[in-house]
Amino acid sequence: MSKKKNPKEAELKKRVAKLPAKPGVYRWLDAKGTVLYVGKALNLRKRVTSYMSKEAQLGPWKQSLMEKVTDVSVTVTRSELEALILETNLIKQKKPKYNVLMKDDKNYVYVRISLQEPFPRIDLVRKPAEDKAKYFGPYVSAFEIRETLTLLRRVFPYRTCKMGIEPAMDTLSSPRGGGTEGEGLGVRVVIKNRDRPTPCLDYHIKQCCGPCIGCVTPDAYHREAIEGVIDFLKGKTEDALALLSERMKAVARDHKFEQAAKLRDALQTIQRLSEKQIISDTSGEDADIFGVAVESGRVHVVLLKERNGKVIDESSFTLLGHAENAAEALEQFLPQYYLDAPDVPPLLLLPEDIAEQDLLEKWLTDRRGSKVMIHVPERGKKNKLLELAEENAREKVQHFETSWEAAARNVSDALKELKATLGLPTAPKRIEGPALRRIEGYDISHLSGTETVGSMSVFVDGKPKNDQYRSFTIRTMKEGDIDDYRALKEVLRRRLLHLRQDLKQEEKILKQEGIVIRKSRKADLDVITKIIKAHPQEIDDADSRSGGYLLAEQQKKIIAFCRLYQHKDKTLELASLFVDKKVRGRRLGHFLAQKLLRPLKKGKVYIEIHPELQEYYAELGFRPVHTAPPPIVAKAKRCQKRFCEKTAALFMMLEVRKSKPDVSLTSTPDLLLIDGGKGQLSAALEILGELHQPIPVIGLAKKEEEIFVPGNPGPITFAKDSPARFLLMRLRDEAHRFANAHRETRLKKRAVFSVLDSIPGIGPQTRVKLLKRFGSLEAIRAAKDEDLLKILSQSQLKTFREQL
Repeated sequence: MSKKKNPKEAELKKRVAKLPAKPGVYRWLDAKGTVLYVGKALNLRKRVTSYMSKEAQLGPWKQSLMEKVTDVSVTVTRSELEALILETNLIKQKKPKYNVLMKDDKNYVYVRISLQEPFPRIDLVRKPAEDKAKYFGPYVSAFEIRETLTLLRRVFPYRTCKMGIEPAMDTLSSPRGGGTEGEGLGVRVVIKNRDRPTPCLDYHIKQCCGPCIGCVTPDAYHREAIEGVIDFLKGKTEDALALLSERMKAVARDHKFEQAAKLRDALQTIQRLSEKQIISDTSGEDADIFGVAVESGRVHVVLLKERNGKVIDESSFTLLGHAENAAEALEQFLPQYYLDAPDVPPLLLLPEDIAEQDLLEKWLTDRRGSKVMIHVPERGKKNKLLELAEENAREKVQHFETSWEAAARNVSDALKELKATLGLPTAPKRIEGPALRRIEGYDISHLSGTETVGSMSVFVDGKPKNDQYRSFTIRTMKEGDIDDYRALKEVLRRRLLHLRQDLKQEEKILKQEGIVIRKSRKADLDVITKIIKAHPQEIDDADSRSGGYLLAEQQKKIIAFCRLYQHKDKTLELASLFVDKKVRGRRLGHFLAQKLLRPLKKGKVYIEIHPELQEYYAELGFRPVHTAPPPIVAKAKRCQKRFCEKTAALFMMLEVRKSKPDVSLTSTPDLLLIDGGKGQLSAALEILGELHQPIPVIGLAKKEEEIFVPGNPGPITFAKDSPARFLLMRLRDEAHRFANAHRETRLKKRAVFSVLDSIPGIGPQTRVKLLKRFGSLEAIRAAKDEDLLKILSQSQLKTFREQL
């Protein structure tokens, strides 16, 4: 048993003794109910008891597991085969810490060939679906397989569009098809979900057979485009090489030397790909050969795929979790791998026997539909292939071990250098290693003053934390304004305000300053009404005596108030926000508003304000909207008429669900990195001072990669090969990339909506319906009238066609 005694051991033993002696799946849980380990058993009670017995010889990882478990949960199944299937699904779903895991499915890709279509498409997917398509994979490198498919299109011109293309019914009964969209090319076709003009560029450069214009029958398309790709992916490369060689010679004879050179390059690339398949035997068998290496508990698996007697592919998998030996790793890895693998061969070669091998054979046989055998070869050709796989696995695990150590050392060195150079504080006792854990990078991007956006990239312990990146659409600048400093201030202010969302702490500070926060009483309403009448252009409240205010009081004088007002139609309005001029600038209004808004669970809250106050309310999470519910609009009209305002009121709205605390934005950074020099650094310091946030900040100028720090008249320098310098550059580049990506996304959306906006008679809801149905402006243009009439009226369709 483990050296460290589990305090729950006695209680666990009692529970385990009552488990059923039946097949099923067991789950070890920790105190929080998190699944730590999933296993299967023919006899649940016997298997789970084996963890608890004094004679159990547990390795270090199992010992660590048993120190943490506080409970066990079981699911009984009718057979051990059912238990295997359930175990595999649970491991992939729960990702338990102590199981050996394949990395997330998103790391691998599959080639999908939609054989269920008359004119199949070939594309890459992250996970096979339960359809009638044919799948190849998984492939570890999406780039390599994408490049391979691109080259194959020069030889086998398959289509890549997503349109549905089917032969017309009269084509099926006529040898010539009775005409086409392409003026008598042989086959009349019906196109669904048209997304481009036909034929497209691929047809003109001879990288597509042109099924969309009837240039090829389904049978001919299969012969010319699809069968060759399938054969190649199965390892039969001879046809592809012969065809490519023949075409190269033909264009050379026609003195088209540039085209011949491109075909020669493609030929050489495919030859290099096929050279990976030189290992072959005369058996003509299909087999998967697995080599495994275990180093310091880490596991690396190498898979050699043998098809028709040739090794056609090598895939390597670095597994998450830990294992004691190769057999334990394979026992958990193989069901996960073959759960999604589209191709199960009749033979698996393993370096050693695994537990419940017969059970795995039975499951794989069911998946394949014919007999599958698992074999541990001891001599001959198969044993040499297995030795090759194991040698590759050992080399890869050593390479990754070195990479992990180097990466960890470089990050540690970079953080230490930054801390020392910038004079940052030493690590808090609760944190092991450098205090510089969270660094945030900021950048501003715009296109000649339009679509101005900001971005925040995040590195934690020197590594990108992509799920905590955030983007900001600038709210306070007019289109055409170019002011990076102002935009940066807005981004930082909006970001750092999230650090002040501990309302209890803030109320405690206010109390120390003699400011009391309380709900209004009946006796307060006369004073509030008097204040409202004294400031008619600041506050409009026709129903002030209904109460419900939250107010701030200092020395028994009301210095600020606000309320959430519900109109008769249930519209919620943040109303009557007032702060005495003597205490403005202390964010008292923001505090009152947040205290009112925080308890809300869902819904929308509206305000109508003078446009000059947009930035103030944007900091609370409100955003401008084109229109508002009738009571808010009526109030705005009343105010405009009363004060003869020439400027129309601005409507803003807060979506309550979206205004909840953000995990990333409520985390305090240890360092801020601003993309820019002295000017940007000064802007950042101004906001940090305004919000009383003592967070270190530096600037990184693009031109010479100079680093500016507060209090230094000139830049500080790092060595050109400095790990700290590279870390800052990576963070800055990530912020730049993320800002540009956000701006481009907004620009594309704006381009689509601006064109549709210009069409008279088509309103916002209709525009949204069109985009949801067709996906893009090009697809809307290409759509048939009968499809558009499902959304548009006849008059709208006429206007649409005239405008576009």
